[in-house]
Amino acid sequence: MLRISTCLLLAVGCVLAAPGPSNKISPELQNQTKANIIVSFVGGTKSTLQSINSQRFESRTLRLNALHDALVANAEQSQRGVLKLLSTHSSKVKSFWLTNLVYVKDADSALIQAIAQDDQVESITEEQIAHLIEPVDMKKVEALADEHQWGVVKIQAPEAWQELGTLSGEGVIIATVDTGVRGTHEALKDNFVGEYGWFDPSTSTPTPTDNNGHGTHTTGTIAGGKGIGVAPGAKWAACRGCASSACYQSDLLACGDFFACPTRADGSSPDCSKAPNVVSNSWGGGRGNTCCNTANSPADQNVIAVGSTTIDDAISSFSSVGPTTDGRMKPEVSAPGSNVISAYHTSDTAYVSLSGTSMACPHAGAIALLQVRDKNLSYVKAKEFLLGQTDKNLVSSGRTCEGIPDNQFPNHVFGTGRINALKSVRAQTLAMQG
Repeated sequence: MLRISTCLLLAVGCVLAAPGPSNKISPELQNQTKANIIVSFVGGTKSTLQSINSQRFESRTLRLNALHDALVANAEQSQRGVLKLLSTHSSKVKSFWLTNLVYVKDADSALIQAIAQDDQVESITEEQIAHLIEPVDMKKVEALADEHQWGVVKIQAPEAWQELGTLSGEGVIIATVDTGVRGTHEALKDNFVGEYGWFDPSTSTPTPTDNNGHGTHTTGTIAGGKGIGVAPGAKWAACRGCASSACYQSDLLACGDFFACPTRADGSSPDCSKAPNVVSNSWGGGRGNTCCNTANSPADQNVIAVGSTTIDDAISSFSSVGPTTDGRMKPEVSAPGSNVISAYHTSDTAYVSLSGTSMACPHAGAIALLQVRDKNLSYVKAKEFLLGQTDKNLVSSGRTCEGIPDNQFPNHVFGTGRINALKSVRAQTLAMQG
């Protein structure tokens, strides 16, 4: 009898602890008549990802296909009830399979309450908007010098190409989530991936375009010709996650789906074998207050966060400093980010000098050089080669965060140091020789 009573008590406790529909709705939505919302589902993607990670696959493509199929099936099961409900409404709806989320535009309070009634719904939040941190010190470049830009030289990318037998990213696809790319620019037009290399979730433009310039500049630093790119032999792809200076969560989520299993520009015919090898995000998280504990999203998440340095190897005046709110070391590494010259969107021959952590991040495109010889290079190994072979003879700012001065490495100002592509490639060479 005691056992039965205990079971009944536990059952009642579970019922009482289960969140009611109103508890699923975030406070900021309580008093709004209409809002753009993001719906998450119980379990998310955790069990699906664990299942895929426990399996072995003979190729990257087989793994990507299995991941896509499993996550699509998971999303269909979780979202079935909500999507059926939304099919009777006129609101714009978008389902995301990679993250198991649903976006609803202009949902009114009655619809939000109805969605919350679904047992599979875990939470309903307002769509977030990341505002692009605009670069500073913009200077128009009248004539591009016939030489490699200072950041490319500083991280010894040309020497790394020689180490690879003059290869500078061949066979590797690098992707950017940004404001788009001027695809006809002279420094970028020859190494665009082509089909399966462009997606614009907000305005559905059929070919690469950029009305801001930020994305053209960052993509140029990664893979541009004319001396501006770290890996000019690589192909580039792009997704317009930031239609303007604002990056809407729904657009960024769409870019995640696109790069995990690329489609044509109209969203049709997914082909996971076309997935890029590296994805760069330069739309926030690294510039602003330079006091300790100012590293912010998305650079404070599970990504390689890149701080910005000057031509003299000092930390840039605008580069944010760690640690994160939960105490993790950020940035992990630093790279040239002040007065970086790259392509711009105003014409096919336009170049400008910009400063920002957005300009530093693309120098981590040096990872593409590591993938020339190993297309299946894991995130863990790439990070090991990139962060473990940095230059540390840097100019100290005198700052100390969490008891760690910035001349002791790793630290919360420079991370493990400033990227050196040659050292990273040489470390990989030694590892391959085994």
